[in-house]
Order: sequence, then C-alpha cells, then structure tokens
Amino acid sequence: MLGAVQEDSEENGMRLAGVNLHRPRHRFALEQSARSFALLNKRHASHDPQLREITLVCCLLFTLSELLLGRYHTALWHLRSGLQILSEAAAYTHCLPAIDQFLVEAFVRLDTQSSHFATDGPLLHLKRDAEEWSSGDAIPLPRNVQEARRELNHVLCKGIPFLSECWVLSSTEIELNFNSLRLTQQSLLASLSQHKQRLESFCKQSYAKLNAKEQRGVEVLQLQYLDQILSVKTCLFNGPIPGYLTPEYVALLSAHESLMAKFPERSTITLDNGIIPGLYIVASKCPDYRVRLQAIRALQSWPHCEGFINSNIIASLALESLKRELVKVNKAELSLIVGDNEEELVRFLFDTLNCTEQAAYWSIIRASKILQHKP
Repeated sequence: MLGAVQEDSEENGMRLAGVNLHRPRHRFALEQSARSFALLNKRHASHDPQLREITLVCCLLFTLSELLLGRYHTALWHLRSGLQILSEAAAYTHCLPAIDQFLVEAFVRLDTQSSHFATDGPLLHLKRDAEEWSSGDAIPLPRNVQEARRELNHVLCKGIPFLSECWVLSSTEIELNFNSLRLTQQSLLASLSQHKQRLESFCKQSYAKLNAKEQRGVEVLQLQYLDQILSVKTCLFNGPIPGYLTPEYVALLSAHESLMAKFPERSTITLDNGIIPGLYIVASKCPDYRVRLQAIRALQSWPHCEGFINSNIIASLALESLKRELVKVNKAELSLIVGDNEEELVRFLFDTLNCTEQAAYWSIIRASKILQHKP
C-alpha cells in the first residue's frame, strides 16, 4: 500500500495529489488498505498477543500513505488511533516496554510534528523518561547515533509545540504573556545548548569511529540543533527579524547546503526530522531576501517528505510569502521569483490548501497570513 503510493508520489515530484482512482497505483493502495482493515478486524477476536504491535504498524503505514496523498485530516485520524493504543499501553507499565521502541519513537516524532498541523496536538505524554532526562550532566554521553538522536527528539518534543504556539500569536498576545513565554524560551534554549554540547562531546570521542551513514546522521543532528536554537531564539519577534541576525541565517543555510552536497542518493520519505525545518526558517524569516530565495531553491532541489512536512508545500509557502513582501516594499528582487515555474508552484500550494481540511489552522499557514488575501 505505502510502496504504491510512494512510487506514484515520486513520479509526481512528491506533489500531494489526493486520491485518484484512475491511477493504477492508487487503486492498488485502496484495495490493500481495505484488505488490511478486514484482516485486522478478524484478528481482534483472536486474542493475538502481537495484535497491539501489528495494529500500530498498520496505523503508521496508513498515516504515511495519507500524508503522501495530502489527506492530512485522515492521516491525523490514523495517527491518533495509534497514539491511543500507546497511551493505553503506557497506563500499564508491563505493556509499553514490550512494544518495539523504534515504533514508539516514530509515533512520538509524528505526534510532535502534528502540533503544527492539528488544533489539539501533541496528544501523547509518556512520563517514563522524565527522571532520566531531568539533568543532562547526570547521565553518560550518548553511546551511539541512535541515543544522540533520542536526546534531540526529547528536546524537540517540547520545542516544536512551543514554536507552533508562538508563531501564531499577535504582538498584543506576546506582550500580554511575555513573562511566561520568555521563561519557557530561556528554558528551552538552555536545554538545547546543554544537549548540543553533549553531542559535540560525543563527536569528539566517537565521530572518527563512525561509518559514513552514521557520520551523516550526526551532521543532521548538528543541523537540527542550530535550526532549533535559532527558531526558539527568534520566535517572540512578531514582524521582521532584526538585520543583525542575518549572519546566523546565512550560516544555517550554508550548513544545510554543505550537508545536502554529501547526499548523492536522497530519500523521498523519512520519519526523522531532517533539513526541511531549518531551510524553512531561513526561507521565511531571514532579513536578506536573496538568502531567503537561495533557501527556497535548496528546498526545491530535494522534493521529499519528513513525516508531516512536505518540501513542496514549505517551498511554495515560503515563495508566496516572499513574493508578497517584495510587492509591498517594491523590491527589484521580485523579478527573480516571477516565472512560469514559480506561478505553477503557487497554484499547487493553493490547490492543496483548498482541498485540505483545517489547513487554515496550520501554524505555518496562520503565521504567514497568506489565506487572508488569496491571489
């Protein structure tokens, strides 16, 4: 099912196309989906000890398939079904450890990302690691890339929902809640800085011993710390970002471009957070318009999905926002983004948003305000 939808998406440049039963792969995916539901219903009466984990795998596959089709509302429904199973398992301490931890972490990442795309996320609150992560100095350094990624994901579980909250606030709302927002911001920055230092210590000890794939994985983690720190640091600015921060955006873009040059073979779908959030921050926030356009081009050069996040949507959103800003200030750079390819990308954006339930509530859409004045 997922494979058929992914192949079709790759042929379409990872554009979100919706269900089209005239496409053979879509018909095949629909048949497989119906078959999976039927088999799951049969197993519910069998008292199969693996039923919980099998159902979770199905929920994950359904979620990813719907995301590739651009059916975010249905994807969120499947995700919530899986999260409900995990929440119930977490209520019984003997159940959660029995579930494959890679599967649990996949749901945690998607749940965290969903805070940008849902009005009620994240939903999962697992408390089993609360004491372990209370002090980064009290625990040993990561032993491998997976443990280093787990540390970052723990911080992202707090940072991403905070960003989704802050990006949609008005100047008045930020002012009224500034003290509490500032406290959370400073706490997150301290945590990010602490765990970034731990990753750097891990690299000093172990980087040379890692294989090429693991080294790239570490470099992605380093990028994500840079991205998250800059995002959190600037999230309480409502309006243009001060020019003195331009070098930080330039450095973040340069780091992304350097890493992307090392990926000769690029995946079209991944559950891990990757390069899209960092490039979006540059493409949407940098005070230098040309740097923003460069980040948009980088996004366009690698069509892919990172969980809920589709590079085509992010690139087209950043492009339309940039165009509107340039129109307001009558900048000469506007000529650089007016062409057939750019117009087609913007049409794709609005076609997708018009066909997507509750897209108007996405944090990135609300923050951009592009639906307030459609072209």
